[in-house]
Amino acid sequence: MSKPNRKVIRLQQMRAQRATAAKTQFVDVVFENADGVEETCTFPTQDNWPLEVIEEVEEKGGNANLNVLREIATPHEAFDRLVKVAHLTVGELKEIIEEMDGEAGTTAGEDSGSSTSSESTQGPSAPTSSGTTQAAA
Repeated sequence: MSKPNRKVIRLQQMRAQRATAAKTQFVDVVFENADGVEETCTFPTQDNWPLEVIEEVEEKGGNANLNVLREIATPHEAFDRLVKVAHLTVGELKEIIEEMDGEAGTTAGEDSGSSTSSESTQGPSAPTSSGTTQAAA
């Protein structure tokens, strides 16, 4: 007997559709390290943040938003250098988060295009889990 008031979502099919529809899946932040060499710290857009990472970080306490960003950054050490060596400010962090959020289109009414000052580049393959969290600094 079918249940007309129930919708079935097949996770693998949903992931395939999301991957096909996704434009930008990663945001690269390029900065100069202490030696003056350009370095890249890559973040997945917020729709691609693994929920298990968010839960794990929140259980550890501390500044959950910064710790989540460090855990999803590739490589993790680049995030540390971005914060300390490049002297990342709260305003810059908010702008990076807005880029992650805006590119994925997770905020209702927000333009999904990138600003003229950002570039889209190919990044590593997307994580298999997705989720969003508020990540204001």
